[in-house]
Amino acid sequence: MVIERSGFLLLAGTLAAGGVGGWLAHDSKSQRERAVVAPVAEPPLPVAAPSAPVAVVEHAPSTPGCDDSAGMPEDCPAVGPADEGVCSNVAAKRCADFKAAFKPRVAQAAVACLRHLKPNEMCDPSRVNLCGHSALMAACPDAASGQSGAPLEAPGNATPVSIACDAILKGCVGVPLGPTSNDCRQTLSGMTDAGRASMVACLATHCADKGLLGCEGLKTAPPARPQ
Repeated sequence: MVIERSGFLLLAGTLAAGGVGGWLAHDSKSQRERAVVAPVAEPPLPVAAPSAPVAVVEHAPSTPGCDDSAGMPEDCPAVGPADEGVCSNVAAKRCADFKAAFKPRVAQAAVACLRHLKPNEMCDPSRVNLCGHSALMAACPDAASGQSGAPLEAPGNATPVSIACDAILKGCVGVPLGPTSNDCRQTLSGMTDAGRASMVACLATHCADKGLLGCEGLKTAPPARPQ
């Protein structure tokens, strides 16, 4: 058989190319199969850090109860020379009343309020009395006097505040818009014994026109007992 040299070389090149291509295809397929079946490396499990010791929170001791016996009122304000003859020094007079009728911490708040009044406000009785009233409304409640709504006559409620309010309420029976038991007890809770006695005496005759607000801290002599 006679085979031309050029034809032979072409045939040999074709066979060689086919062999190389087949090997490359086979090798590529093998690599893909290995990639599929190769096990996937699992990430390492996280190592738990040692837990910190649990802090034990201790409850702070309860704060002491409300106490109006601690406090020191400042000096009473004085009206300047320019106001003399125009103002009757209402603030100074009522300041002395507040100090005598209110417990120390309550008096301290009332006097501090008076000292912050403007000169024209010191001549206004309503504005001056408001300082005393605001201080009384912020006073510590008389826990034993039945301020939670219990009747004043209930056993265990016989305190100076409840006794005074009992007398006041009985004297104000039938008066329109008379004081309530809660209002009376809140007002008298911030007062001294002298202050409560003055309230009872004042409201015995002025429940209708002055009421609780008008009698707060007023120095009133107790009514004379019948002979």
